[in-house]
Amino acid sequence: IRVSAILTNAPFMLNLDCDHYINNSKAIREAMCFLMDPQVGRKVCFVQFPQRFDGIDKNDRYANRNTVFFD
Repeated sequence: IRVSAILTNAPFMLNLDCDHYINNSKAIREAMCFLMDPQVGRKVCFVQFPQRFDGIDKNDRYANRNTVFFD
């Protein structure tokens, strides 16, 4: 889903790939908090959360098995 600010006159754009799913209902709000912060909000233009892939074969050397710490 991609909604352009030009089309909607909205200050935010959410860009998701077809294989993304959001299992935390507060994730979008947390990303927007970075952009709306009065001290650093004007210096931040992009917020990205790390991807976590489920069901990766641990024996596949080409699989993306990056370890990321999650809440």
